[in-house]
Amino acid sequence: MLGRLSYLALAAVVLALWALMVTVTGPAITKAAGGLPPFDLRITGYDLAEAQAFLTRISAPGRDLYLEAQMRLDTLFPVLLGLFLTWSFVVLYPRLPAIALAVAAMAGAGMDLLENARIATLLQAPEVTVAMVAAASQATVTKWALDGLALTGFALGLAHALYRRHR
Repeated sequence: MLGRLSYLALAAVVLALWALMVTVTGPAITKAAGGLPPFDLRITGYDLAEAQAFLTRISAPGRDLYLEAQMRLDTLFPVLLGLFLTWSFVVLYPRLPAIALAVAAMAGAGMDLLENARIATLLQAPEVTVAMVAAASQATVTKWALDGLALTGFALGLAHALYRRHR
């Protein structure tokens, strides 16, 4: 019973952090950048021109929000999401698929943290280079690929478990 409550509490915290980023900090950063989305949300990445456009348009308070509140939330979120997904995979899958999916989930969390560090560098640099932008963009694209794999694994495992339960 305690395990189930802990699992549900973890799920609730992950959802709350996600909701806060999606409904409060993310839209505020987008607005502060004249409608341009934050780097984190650019699933297919970004190039030097796109990064420079964002960095030129974002206001000082928007930059501060990105570096402070958003980065704090986006430090907790990927770690807790990775833990939640790993726990879910242990319950939903046999050993080998659970391990493979857990590795993808935790690698996604690690890549998100790396992405955050690289984005913080972009936000604080007096001038950005092609190499800096490419490194940040690659972290963003890789994060989305790993998270997509892990979340697809979660959705399929959950759908299969629900199907078995109601058969």
